[in-house]
Parts: sequence; C-alpha cells; structure tokens
Amino acid sequence: MKNGKGLKVLLVTLGILIILSLMTVGNGYIYNFVSGYIITPMQFVLTGAVADTGNALSPQKSRAELEKENSRLTEENTRLNDMLADYYDMKEKYDSLSAFLDMKEDYKDYDLCSANVIMRDVNDSFYGFTLDRGLHDGVSLNDIIITEKGLVGYVSTVDFTSCKVTTILSPDVKISCKDGKSFDKGILTGSLDVYDKGLTCLKNIKRENNMIKGDIIVTADDSIYPSKIKIGKVKYTIDDRFTGMPVAVIEPFEDIKNVSSVVVLRQAAH
Repeated sequence: MKNGKGLKVLLVTLGILIILSLMTVGNGYIYNFVSGYIITPMQFVLTGAVADTGNALSPQKSRAELEKENSRLTEENTRLNDMLADYYDMKEKYDSLSAFLDMKEDYKDYDLCSANVIMRDVNDSFYGFTLDRGLHDGVSLNDIIITEKGLVGYVSTVDFTSCKVTTILSPDVKISCKDGKSFDKGILTGSLDVYDKGLTCLKNIKRENNMIKGDIIVTADDSIYPSKIKIGKVKYTIDDRFTGMPVAVIEPFEDIKNVSSVVVLRQAAH
C-alpha cells in the first residue's frame, strides 16, 4: 500500500516538473507561483513518500529471530543477576571479616569465636537461641555474646557442640551499665512490659539523673563484662510502677529477635 502511494506521488511530482519546465520559457511569475505554492510542498511530500518506501523495503526480523534474540537477552540478564548476587555475598563476608578483626583489636584480653544461630527456643519469651558452638570450641558458661553492633546476651547453658544464649531482653540478665554521656549508672535487665517490642531497661537509676532520649548506654567499668560494650540508645524514661524510681527504656543496637550470627567472647588463657 505504501509503495503504491509513493509511486503516485512521484508521478504527480514529475508531471509538475515537466509543466514547470515549459512555463519557465515564457513567464517567470508563473514559475515563482508554482515553485512557492506547489513544488516546495510537494518536495516534502515526496521526501516522506520515499522514506515510507524505504522503510517498507527494509528487512524485518522473523519471529524465530526475535525469539532467539529475546532468549539471548534473558540469559544475559540472568548471568548479570548471578554476578551481582555473588558480589553482594562476597561483600557481606568481607564486611563480617572486617568487623571481626576490629573486635579482636577491641577485646585483646579475650579469645573471639564466631558462631551462627541454629535454633530459636519457641518456649523462650525473650528470644533466646542456640549457637553452633560448645565445649568443643572452648565455649563456657557465662561467656559474653556480642556482634559488631553491640551486646546480645550471655551463654546460659552449654554442651559439647552447642550452647544456649539468654538475651538482654530477659529479666535474668543483670549487667552494670552507664550512660555514655551523663555517666549515670544503672542495672541493665529485661522487662515484661517491653521485651516483646525488642526493648530492654536500665533500672536502679538515681532519681537525680541527667539521662535524656538518644543517650548511648554501654557496660560500666565495674561490670563483670568488658567495659564500654555498646548496648543501645535511651528511647524514653518512665517511673517504675512498683518502686516509683526512674527507669530508662533502651532500644538495643542489635536486632535481638532476628540476629543470625554472633561472636562469643571467651576468657583468654594466660
């Protein structure tokens, strides 16, 4: 259809050019009229017609060729996605190793042992879990569990190949801690009022304290734990409903409910 239309336009244009050639001999005015109002517009039409004809005559890919090309692009996209996934996996391992080496520098008096969560105790309301390290790996009762983000808990039971961790969301935890800014001290312990929100508490705080929202809580110098282990930030303060004394509700830096890999701080042998 487009080829026929282009041919007709071409013939009409040729006819006009023939007439023009005859008229130029006798009348320049007629030439100017025909040139300005007929030929120039027809040149645009002719150009479009020729372009349409060229497009119509250009080779088109067959369905089989298009399907083959689509299949190739799909395979290439899959390959690139696999490469990207490998990159992120390697980056995660590198970041973990880098954080582990930094912790070794921070806790020179301890042997560090990386461990993975292999089971969560459905009967433990405070999100305790089991690690793939035990006596065979030098793990002992009360060893400290941390990540690069902060304190997680301690080893409460241990057997030859695994150990159970009690988290800082549990009321069984009793750790001397302080506000890193105001230096106000208290005892870190879990609370039935906030544990389900992934929060813990700092209790036994003096009535006259300077703690405010956003202050960072760390282990105190007189703690049985290494000093200045990060715990979390003060989310808000309230008065204990039983004692009336101030309590700071702490949001841990580590996501206790979902942590999957940790480090065990084992007392180094001297």
